[in-house]
Amino acid sequence: MKTINIERIKLARESRGYSQSSLSKLLETISQSMLSKIEKGFAECSIETLNELSSVLNYPISFFYKKQQAYYIKEFYYRKNLSTTITKNKILEAKVNILSGHISELLDNVEIDVDLPYTDIKEYDLTPDRFAEQVRTYFKIPKGPINDLINVLEKKGIIVHELDFDETFKFSGINFHTKEGVPVILVNANHSNSRKLFTISHELGHLLMHEKFIVSDNMKIIEDEANCFASNFLMPRSDIKADLYGLTDSKLGSLKRYWKVSIQALIYRAKDLGCISPDQYRRWVTKISYYGWRKKEPFEFPISEPNLLSKIMLLHFNDLGYSKNEILEMFGANDSEFNELYDLESLSKYTGNKIRKIKIAI
Repeated sequence: MKTINIERIKLARESRGYSQSSLSKLLETISQSMLSKIEKGFAECSIETLNELSSVLNYPISFFYKKQQAYYIKEFYYRKNLSTTITKNKILEAKVNILSGHISELLDNVEIDVDLPYTDIKEYDLTPDRFAEQVRTYFKIPKGPINDLINVLEKKGIIVHELDFDETFKFSGINFHTKEGVPVILVNANHSNSRKLFTISHELGHLLMHEKFIVSDNMKIIEDEANCFASNFLMPRSDIKADLYGLTDSKLGSLKRYWKVSIQALIYRAKDLGCISPDQYRRWVTKISYYGWRKKEPFEFPISEPNLLSKIMLLHFNDLGYSKNEILEMFGANDSEFNELYDLESLSKYTGNKIRKIKIAI
């Protein structure tokens, strides 16, 4: 007989933004006190209550039987504004956990070769910017801008996926490893392409430098290291420095499209490399604020969409013969949530044969 995973009750509740108090007001079969005891494992969840939880929280019954172990937000390194509310962080954490569970279910049937240079930079006395140069070499990235960052990372076995979080979440990106050891980078779908690429590079820095090693408890140090890594990974000192003298509006627009980074990242890099003075930097920062470029920059450019996760999903449909209902049952998901998380229509150009080629080695 299947046993309810009580962690999934809390996970479902928090993913919908409910506290125990607010959810219990919508339930007829139990009080807040009983809900608390169920979540703590001190009381049994009856079938009647489970059905009600399923209805109110809009998750199928199968969701509550999944055995996935929950992560906790403190185990992730992600870029966020400290003003984010506790409720928003709990929703974020819950949604990441749910997506992680989906990916783990899919990886039971698909093998991905992960080829990444995880490194304890303290042990090897490396600075983040020097390590970024080594990673570019390891990835066989030529000098100059990275033309298709997402494709480069997915070929190394990193699942990159976009999630739709509005500005109230103050969310840029997050990274984690699945229980199978497959690295995942999630990025906010609502951000500009230039910001997405910096976020992905930032999270790559966390994955390679911080995820598998003991690091400082000082979050600012960790974030500064990831920012330094991302900046030199996307804009290597030796390649870009000559470009950053004599900056003008039009030159910044051209450099943004060429290097595939934001104007703000270019200005900061110019200051960091001594190509502009501190006074010039302050004037540029003031100008960026005046133009409203902090929220929306001009000269944006197209980037490729992440597709590794969708390819793996399509493999289940095309090669393994799963129906959508079977995938929903496997995930413990409803149809609307599935369609929100996965855009399969954009990958209809891939055939089963093409997908089969990436099944073992990405």
